[in-house]
Amino acid sequence: MILLKYFSKSFAFIAHATLLWCLTANAQTQVFTMPAKGWQSVGDVAVPLSRQQVLTTTAGDGMLAHISERKGRPEDLVTTSTYGDIELELSYLLTAGAGATLFLHDAYPVTLADSRGTTIPMARTNGAAAGYPPRQQVGRVPGVWQRLRIQFRAPQFDGTGHKTVPARLLRVELNGVTVHDDVQLDAPKGVSEKAQAPVRIKIDHGSVALKDIKISKLPDAPISQQWNNADPILVNAQVNTTLRSFMDIPDGPRVVHAISVGHPEQVHYTYDLDNGSLFQAWRGGFLDATPMWNNRGNGTSKVLGSPIYFGVPSPAIGKLTATGDLWPTDTTGTGYKPNGYVLDAQDLPTFRYHIYGQQVTDAIRPLTGGEGFTRTVTVVGNPEGLYLRLAVAPTINDQGKGVFLIGDNAWYLKVEDIGKGKPFIRDQQAGKELLVPITSAIRYSIIF
Repeated sequence: MILLKYFSKSFAFIAHATLLWCLTANAQTQVFTMPAKGWQSVGDVAVPLSRQQVLTTTAGDGMLAHISERKGRPEDLVTTSTYGDIELELSYLLTAGAGATLFLHDAYPVTLADSRGTTIPMARTNGAAAGYPPRQQVGRVPGVWQRLRIQFRAPQFDGTGHKTVPARLLRVELNGVTVHDDVQLDAPKGVSEKAQAPVRIKIDHGSVALKDIKISKLPDAPISQQWNNADPILVNAQVNTTLRSFMDIPDGPRVVHAISVGHPEQVHYTYDLDNGSLFQAWRGGFLDATPMWNNRGNGTSKVLGSPIYFGVPSPAIGKLTATGDLWPTDTTGTGYKPNGYVLDAQDLPTFRYHIYGQQVTDAIRPLTGGEGFTRTVTVVGNPEGLYLRLAVAPTINDQGKGVFLIGDNAWYLKVEDIGKGKPFIRDQQAGKELLVPITSAIRYSIIF
């Protein structure tokens, strides 16, 4: 396999060369022709939630960034090598309104675009390819890293140059979700097709960052969707929808009292009734209930869209005698007692439970435009010594004015109303925690 990763810390940059060289265990391989006008090597990037058209950078290597200016269009990024059949992976980050086009084989376009507010995918929606809309709109908000994986088979030609087999997209995954499957590709008018050609990236507008680019030989067995040889049983959320099931967390436990809540805005979440814990949210389709309802079933459902995870379920509220105390991993000793949930006039649930002798209500509602959720946690009684854990992640960066960037530019948290409490970040064994003392109702937004 050839690994093409722009400026990782283990790579060596050969001075005075016009090409970027990447070192792997087996080979030294050229990636993009450099320098390219309008592009720079950076160590990290971020987009302030308050200024979503601005891309900020820090010095270093590891990523490529184009910062939009009024000095003309940047040069296209073109790989120094040409390819036939390939598997391509890359991560990209966009500012508000930004867009770029990735040309497979220098001919077949794949759209990278800010598609917020889109619930019905179109020909220029994020993840569209050669005029085909993606199956789902699973794009993320500006400032959040997105991951694209493509399996591509190049066109074939006979000895006279006549095309005998057209190019095909065998599979495209965006943020872990299949958005194209076995699609024939035809080059746009005026573009000549070839057996070998480079990969090219063109900026259409706005600022864009790239990292972790991998190009490898197409595997013998392409990615395949597993339905266990059964007709899929899919649950849509054309209206507000709730479904109880087991839910497995990747590399984590099975949540046996999970309730998933779907919305027509195409953002959904799952809540653990055993802990009063929001443990995942996602964009795109709602649920695959095939494992639960096919034949005898095993009680589980699966997320159809692209999820973000908030950690292994544990109580959202903890009682700490000192801010350095460990967060409770389960409800032992908390007096936790679930009281179910009530539905409002729009069939949206508000969860209720007792913990540490206090009554808690927890209401999670989709944001306008489907950018995420707002969550309101209210404690009725004496909240002294109680804290709400807002986030846990390897890294948490304070952007100021109540905005925090969680993980590796994975999602935003915006504090809306916390009463007299003040959120703070503390170290924990696996990374960071964002806590706030409970003095009244706490409201914050999850944006992804």
